[in-house]
Amino acid sequence: MIIRKLTAEDLPAFRDLRIEMCAAHPEAFEQTSDEAAATSDQQLLQWMLPQDVFPEKFILAGLQDNEILGVVGFQRDEHFKLRHRALIWSVYVRPQERGRGICRNLMLQTIEAARTMEGLEFLTLEVSSTQTSAKALYVSLGFKTIGNVWRCYKLSDGSYVDSEDMVLKL
Repeated sequence: MIIRKLTAEDLPAFRDLRIEMCAAHPEAFEQTSDEAAATSDQQLLQWMLPQDVFPEKFILAGLQDNEILGVVGFQRDEHFKLRHRALIWSVYVRPQERGRGICRNLMLQTIEAARTMEGLEFLTLEVSSTQTSAKALYVSLGFKTIGNVWRCYKLSDGSYVDSEDMVLKL
């Protein structure tokens, strides 16, 4: 397996993964799978690649034979008052690849990259209350819960899922 940042050439594979992750875990991601499928190429590229507003942005992926096995998104704002923090988002590993340390490796490399960024003090992420394995990983990496969001997501069946906001001091 190789770990690298996604590029524009990875757009089709990332689109497929995004649809898969939203379908497999509707309780963990903001988009539905239908919304993910309808997302424009331009919007996906804005999520994947550095932009003017988010110059320090990337999606780190674990790949094998050019297939994306898992991803971790990273985004740091350019605004002065927000540059001390960055967001970890869209963490996902394909179910058949779980248990191999892929997510841990992606998170560790993302944290390592963050620690090299001048003025960056901490990372934040949100994890849904149903994602106990993900939360356990984040805790093992040093993340701490700083708050809860009641009924963060409303699912298609009308049920709700809470989430936790977590932070890692760099």
